[in-house]
Amino acid sequence: MRPTSFRRRNHRRPNALVLGLAVALGVILVLLSARAAQSQPACEFVLGFADMRILVGPATVGNCVENERFVAGNGNAEQRTTNGTLVFSALDRIMRFIGSERTWIIGPDGLVDRPNNQRFEWEGDRQLVESLREGGYFIYFRHGPTESSQQDSDPNNLANCATQRNLTDAGRDLAATIGLNFRALKIPVGAVLASPYCRAKEHASHSFGRTELVPSMAIPDPLPAEVRQRNTAAFEQLFASQPAPGTNTVMVAHSPNLRDAFGYGLALADLPVEGGAAILLPAPPERPTIVARLLPGEWAVFAQALSIP
Repeated sequence: MRPTSFRRRNHRRPNALVLGLAVALGVILVLLSARAAQSQPACEFVLGFADMRILVGPATVGNCVENERFVAGNGNAEQRTTNGTLVFSALDRIMRFIGSERTWIIGPDGLVDRPNNQRFEWEGDRQLVESLREGGYFIYFRHGPTESSQQDSDPNNLANCATQRNLTDAGRDLAATIGLNFRALKIPVGAVLASPYCRAKEHASHSFGRTELVPSMAIPDPLPAEVRQRNTAAFEQLFASQPAPGTNTVMVAHSPNLRDAFGYGLALADLPVEGGAAILLPAPPERPTIVARLLPGEWAVFAQALSIP
């Protein structure tokens, strides 16, 4: 009986060992599958961007690294790829793929390409800059980046910058760079109007070297309801007069001013980001039309391609 009993015990041990190995192998396979799934991009090309990738060539565009996203501040739709960025521009409603050195565009006659630092005459940013060179627009900036740890604690004393949220060093540098870009682009600037808040008047000064403070361009949010209504009405009156001939009127203030004046259809994502701008075409006696919204860095892109010596 001992040999038989021994053989049974000896027979059971391999089963337990095999079972343990199988469980361990299963765990390893699950972990490897999970890691493989994580390494695969959780994104895809859809609709117009999928068509654009096929048109330009999958090898040229590369694989996606994110899904298509909306860009607050200029209204574009964008999708980054391994070789560049797919862009549907809100400015001219044109699809582009921007690579490291060249840009492919679906133009009036089909797909064309150019160096990144050039523009076709029908592209929206070139047409916008050429229009701004002729003057006649309001260029409304939201002040540049600010120090988030600071708060506006004394709205009744706007001369005291110590009680306000102020520009960061990056915000001051951005304002100065925007001014350089304007001069490179030969965009004529007439009146420079600014909110009495320190961050707005400082932004205007760093960009254009001068400013005229306008009380109605102060942030409306802290004001009592009746005062706020009067403030907004006075702000809207600024658009009743045209810019001086051959110039553009620059305004530097805050996003709530535009929100109160154009709130009938202006979403939060339509408002300028810090340092961003809205280009407004006067239409008195009606409100001006917002013809473009720009991110802070777009002026530098324009200047690279469209500056005049």
